[in-house]
Amino acid sequence: MATKNELIDGEEIEQHTRKFQRELNSGTVSLVLLSILEHAKTPLYGYEITKQLQQKNDGKQGAIYPVLRNLHARNLINCEVKISVTGPPRKYFTISMLGKKVLKQWLISWQTTQSHVNKIISGSFDNE
Repeated sequence: MATKNELIDGEEIEQHTRKFQRELNSGTVSLVLLSILEHAKTPLYGYEITKQLQQKNDGKQGAIYPVLRNLHARNLINCEVKISVTGPPRKYFTISMLGKKVLKQWLISWQTTQSHVNKIISGSFDNE
């Protein structure tokens, strides 16, 4: 049976883990959204994007609509409102030409960062 201190430690570890995961998600959600839209064969609306995120992430993703609005305001994605026969109008999103160029640069930055972090956490970096 776990002691009170072990339970407290476990809860504290869980809190730190959730906070770290939120920080990772907030730092990568724009990259992931642009990637999903780039690979989409047709325009996607928010619910479809959320479903893809959940399939790829095996968990819940934060609210994507503020990020989609921000990407749209920065001209990285296009948005078209279409009437839905099953409910309110839907906003369909596609990646813009600028978004494709920016995504290419973001992927280079992501891969560089990922490589650097992997070297550090594996201990295989040079101490100067």
